[in-house]
Amino acid sequence: MTQDEILQNKNTFIENCRKHIQRDGIENLLNYLETIDFYTAPSSVNFHLNEEGGLCKHSLNVFETATKLYNEILVPAVESGNSPFTELPSMESVAISTLLHDLCKTKLYHKVEKWKKDDGKWVSYLGWEINDEFPFGHGDKSCVIISWFMRLRQEELLAIRWHMGMFDIGECGSSSRYSMQASLAKTPLVTLIQVADMLSANCLEKSTNWKDLT
Repeated sequence: MTQDEILQNKNTFIENCRKHIQRDGIENLLNYLETIDFYTAPSSVNFHLNEEGGLCKHSLNVFETATKLYNEILVPAVESGNSPFTELPSMESVAISTLLHDLCKTKLYHKVEKWKKDDGKWVSYLGWEINDEFPFGHGDKSCVIISWFMRLRQEELLAIRWHMGMFDIGECGSSSRYSMQASLAKTPLVTLIQVADMLSANCLEKSTNWKDLT
């Protein structure tokens, strides 16, 4: 990703936040993002968008994917009475739950020199490693960071907390499985964000080969 692309994604992210989120505190949150690595961090170490600027780009992809699913699938289903849900989440809630869902990944990835064998020879390259300054989980950590600046509604908390779906449960036990399943019945926002995140990470975003990391 070029520096121009990173800057364009940053500008698009800020525009979407200001257009769709009118919640008190959003400007303070945007000011905070200017002081940390949100716009330059990768989205992962080895997988989707594991390159500089990947985190912001992934957040935009999830927002755009969720918006399409919301307008083309969820709204018609609810309005026609074909959905078990009778109320739609607001577009503001969709924006908050997508654009900000991965704030947990800020101040998490750090560039380091790594070594790998290539054609029998050890070569060095700049890669990423995890050093979590605030080890408070994943979606739950995002909820906490957002709450430093603005108040979240219940459906937004649930959607952000469980945006990883079953991948975030692992060995957490039956109580977490019950909570995640119960959240799916509370609001369609939970399913919407899970699906948008999965589609973006697995179908819309490539990983960068270690040889191309700089």
